[in-house]
Amino acid sequence: MESFNNCKPADWETNFESKLTVESSLPYKEYSGLIEKSGNDQRQYRLVRLPNNLTALCVQDAEAKEAAASLSVNVGSGANPVELQGLAYFLEHMLFLGTEKYPKEGEFDAYLSSHSGSNNAYTSFIETNYYFHVFNDALEGALDRFAQFFIAPLFNADCVDRELKAVDSEYKGNLQSDSWRTFQIVGRTSSSTHPYSWFPIGNTGTLKGAAEELGLDLREELIKFYHKYYSADIMRLVVVSNHSLDVLSEWVTSKFSGIKSKGNTKPNIDGHPIGRAELGKVIHYKTVCDKYELSLQFALPELKSTYGEMPFSYINALLDHTEPGSIYSVLRKNGWATTISAGSSGIYYNGFGTYTIDITATPEGLENYEAIVSIIFGYINMLVEGGPQEWYYQELLLISKAKFDFKDKEDAETYARTLSKCGHNQYVPPHQVLSHISLSSVYDADLISKCISYLNPGNYRLFIGAQEHKVVECKLEEKHFGILHHIANLPSHMTSDVKCSPSVAKLLHLPGRNEFLPENLSVTKPVTPVDTPALEPVLLRKNDKFEVWFKQDDQFFTPHGHIGLTISSEYVGNSPVNHLLSTLLCELVSAELQEQSYSASTANSNFTITHGMGSIDVGVSGFSSGLPLLLKTVLQRLKTFKVNAQQFSIYLAEVERKLQSKRHNNPMKCLYKQLDAVNMVPAFDQDTLEEALKNVTLEGLQAHIGLLFSKAYVKMLVSGNYTQEVALDASNQVLDILQFQPVPRFLVNTHRTLDIESGYYIQNVPISDQKCLNSAVVCVFYCGSVDDTRDAVTLRVMKYLVHNACFAQLRTSEQLGYRVGAGLDYNNSGREMIMVVLEGESNPVYTTQRINEFIRKYRQKLQELTVEEFESSVQSLISLKQEKLKSIDDEFSRLWTHIKSDKYKFDALDKDVEHLKQLSKDDLLAFWDKYVNEDTAKGYTRLDLQMWSTKIWQPAAEEFEMYPSTVLALYGCLHSDGHTGLSIADVESFVSSADASSSIEPLLAELSELYLSKQVPSVSNETAEALDTTDVDVEAPGIVFESSSKIATALQMAISSVNGTPKFAMLSKTNFANIDMKQSPEGIWLINDYTQFKSTQALNGLQISSRKIVPVITEPVLTEVSQPSVTTDSTP
Repeated sequence: MESFNNCKPADWETNFESKLTVESSLPYKEYSGLIEKSGNDQRQYRLVRLPNNLTALCVQDAEAKEAAASLSVNVGSGANPVELQGLAYFLEHMLFLGTEKYPKEGEFDAYLSSHSGSNNAYTSFIETNYYFHVFNDALEGALDRFAQFFIAPLFNADCVDRELKAVDSEYKGNLQSDSWRTFQIVGRTSSSTHPYSWFPIGNTGTLKGAAEELGLDLREELIKFYHKYYSADIMRLVVVSNHSLDVLSEWVTSKFSGIKSKGNTKPNIDGHPIGRAELGKVIHYKTVCDKYELSLQFALPELKSTYGEMPFSYINALLDHTEPGSIYSVLRKNGWATTISAGSSGIYYNGFGTYTIDITATPEGLENYEAIVSIIFGYINMLVEGGPQEWYYQELLLISKAKFDFKDKEDAETYARTLSKCGHNQYVPPHQVLSHISLSSVYDADLISKCISYLNPGNYRLFIGAQEHKVVECKLEEKHFGILHHIANLPSHMTSDVKCSPSVAKLLHLPGRNEFLPENLSVTKPVTPVDTPALEPVLLRKNDKFEVWFKQDDQFFTPHGHIGLTISSEYVGNSPVNHLLSTLLCELVSAELQEQSYSASTANSNFTITHGMGSIDVGVSGFSSGLPLLLKTVLQRLKTFKVNAQQFSIYLAEVERKLQSKRHNNPMKCLYKQLDAVNMVPAFDQDTLEEALKNVTLEGLQAHIGLLFSKAYVKMLVSGNYTQEVALDASNQVLDILQFQPVPRFLVNTHRTLDIESGYYIQNVPISDQKCLNSAVVCVFYCGSVDDTRDAVTLRVMKYLVHNACFAQLRTSEQLGYRVGAGLDYNNSGREMIMVVLEGESNPVYTTQRINEFIRKYRQKLQELTVEEFESSVQSLISLKQEKLKSIDDEFSRLWTHIKSDKYKFDALDKDVEHLKQLSKDDLLAFWDKYVNEDTAKGYTRLDLQMWSTKIWQPAAEEFEMYPSTVLALYGCLHSDGHTGLSIADVESFVSSADASSSIEPLLAELSELYLSKQVPSVSNETAEALDTTDVDVEAPGIVFESSSKIATALQMAISSVNGTPKFAMLSKTNFANIDMKQSPEGIWLINDYTQFKSTQALNGLQISSRKIVPVITEPVLTEVSQPSVTTDSTP
């Protein structure tokens, strides 16, 4: 396929001058030209090239409390050997598991965690990106460890099989994900000779299984792949820190120059994944969730050389736009679609690109997909006939320049990751390494026309995704995800002869001039500069129905603003039906406003309408000058909204589909949702909401709107580039539009949490998705009150420490699952919680027992914690809390959280720091013993939620009551491994009689003998048929359970716990048997009906403000407010 232009790669030799590092006099080259950056960017940059040709960008951010680094290797899944698909991703996993200099497995993770850091990586088609963040003082040590990944990794043989389980677990966890399945079907239906069509992430079969079948050693192939492709020449490193550029240059040069230079090792990939054989096809495929998706995918040449003109930004804006005359507007009026998005894919791919137009359709839209396609091509044809419009491009250019000039600061890790990824475009010159990502500069009408010419009916293929397809039968099955699909040729009237009806064509036109263009970019500053930005907003007004807060920007000085409203009403979520009506209202109003507000969003003025448990929340953000008008538009539509019957039906069905799709969430998401359902009041589970949906009507929604805004309590925060006068005007505008009466605060439904009685509780929940292979467990330990600052900060230090140890033991060492970790949860009222979560294939009883073992042993690790390790963890947390805010939006979020909580604890971070400075290691031990240690915690309160895959055995309530959990865990492990010949009673009997002093090997042998003695002797097939015993577990004699297996671990745990006491039985004072709950031999209560259980528990009260708040204005006088004198500054 021809290229878009004849650009040559940029000059990366001129202006690179030889230098020596300050401390060690190590050689490197430094770019001496000016690097184009935002006028709002106060960071300093140094672009260097090391002697091994590795390019690095050093970024000094003097205000940063946290450092970050990212190294991108320009090789990804596109380099996978066809015979070992997923090898590049497997390599990504293996690099974290030890190096020659730092051989201890998990050492890098431990180092980062002890300094409030973490790491991750991803593998895409063209790159593998490794990144981390850490406390600034620990950066040098982190970089030294990080660099060794690419210098001398060990690839320990004993890690290969174990880490392969992690890759396989991740793969299995994504099997029911529609986003992954769509990604896979797009790839799989591409050219079979192109790597784009191969399986990118791999699993046990494509890696270990394929290697064994070919007689290959997987570890050796991994090492060959590493040595072939991992060259310094194709690596891009970015380091962000508050250290000086000289120091960063020293560290980068000294630590990364040891990476070998092997020349340009980027894989050469010939051809295009979407060739003539793939174009002109329609691919129907089945989705897991009930949805209707249309995607037109076009084949493009390589896109990298078009970065300066950004022609597709122009095309995207036109195809994406939602105002009258757009594709979206026509489709929405016909009731055929709810969203549209368009964009180029593979912008950094080598040798090819693609362009995709995605439509979220309705059932009627799916039936009329041919008409939808004709409308899309009708719009594209209009663009071709009218030619590129320079005025529209200049509008986009003005907006992109304004965004760049006043660009907010990202967090260090995100910034490093983005810059390293984008550093592989050989057409970008050194001076544009920052600006090329977001700033276009050249209008090229011919290039735009050329790009649009590729979006023609002869150069696309069509994907149609739905649970069921009426017009075709999906018989083909994709190999790795089992996606049923059907492939056929598009008919001629959808390729060479596409026609849009004249009546529809008349409706299509370009958007008008953008009234929200950021023409006023002046910045309002107080006359007297402030040395320290104010921590608190000003309460301008407060009465029985309205409070207005204001915070003028006094530190960022950009033309940005953020206005938030929370409209609390007793009718928002006081019942399942009202919860759904509020959801539907937000969906409908947001969709209708899309036709009016696209110009605003294009001009960086955005709105949101959402609802919480007791409020409708409205927010507008972006360039400050246009936000009051946008807020007025949103509130007027919300208040006066008239429900359209067609749109009501469409979005009611959409809400229903979204509800049902949650049944296919991964187990961990389901787990968190269930945790909220158990802990919170009110909270409505999936079944309750689906049942309530039957009672949602158009008339009910219209009545609901009237009730919502008849009585309310409204909070408002105006922050950013505004004066107090503007804030008051905006608040008056709110009152004029909404016209509401006050509501007693006790009638407003806010989340309240259960004050769960001391005890140990478990709820078992079968996963709704019958095809899900993974299960999940969360073990929640209830701690101190959310208002106890000392307990709260102790808990946060504990979380940092526990997470890394938990990950190292349960994920890295035991390979119990891919998603593993420790976390925190809390609400505005009630108690804080520390939790351990894990998703994997193991049965949840076994997983829980392994978590218990980890928890029991962790106290010893706390005791062994050195003073240096403790102080480092505390200091890292202090530094994070003292990190300066990065934008007006960040400041708004912090203030808004305190305002919405009713606590108004604007000084919370300072209080946290005070308590952290007083914290000692003994405090950690005391905290652990008070809340988490089951042997010492007097008020021990714990809740385990177990999400069970339907693919594995789950104990019945009677079995839970009868047998110890360790016996159930052992039986579950036997059952999962296919050893179903023993009953639970057999297992318990064996465990009870086993010699606890014996080593594990003899015990496993005895268990094997018992197992074999229970088996039916081998018989012929004929005899089996005659006896009808074909499903009996018939195995050859001599089976031996391995000492490294889960069965061995479960057996050891079961024997160790024989004759254990029911230690948890006395914790709960309530006899829950009266509500049909069962109690295990250990004294753990099994929650049968969580709604009944919740009815037995007390509720925590509503929040009381931590302070008395007094407005600066006495109602009703608003006109006599004196305003602070200000000056106007238009510079960024």
